[in-house]
Amino acid sequence: MSTAIPQYNIRDTKKRYSELNNIALKGIEVITYNANDEKEKVSHIKTSYLDLLLNKLFFNPTVDLDDELMIYTVSLNEIDLYGEGKTVEAAVGDLIDSILQFLTIYIEKLDLFAKAESEIKRLYLLKLLRCNGDREKIKKAIDC
Repeated sequence: MSTAIPQYNIRDTKKRYSELNNIALKGIEVITYNANDEKEKVSHIKTSYLDLLLNKLFFNPTVDLDDELMIYTVSLNEIDLYGEGKTVEAAVGDLIDSILQFLTIYIEKLDLFAKAESEIKRLYLLKLLRCNGDREKIKKAIDC
């Protein structure tokens, strides 16, 4: 028995999808690669495993007050977004609005962002996408 992670080209993955999906559901990663470019790979893993991994990825929001304007700014350096408001809660609400707007554009222009954004930033965005637009889940995910 092999101890290597099973790897299949796209054609074979299509033929054996049910079997490979069952392997992934049992906790073994299955990799699919493009026969034309073996560097490009996709992992099929159990969703609960991905949840565990993404839950280890933390946002570190910063809160600043402009004393002159009396405006709070809540920033997420991990994804280069911020929100502003007269209270911290209002600034968090504005930040969540910014996140939702950005995620909409991110999905629409995914090919562009896939080339322009770092892999770590894309992981943070994936974590937010998995909130499915739920403001409370986003608020919890960004630790505000």
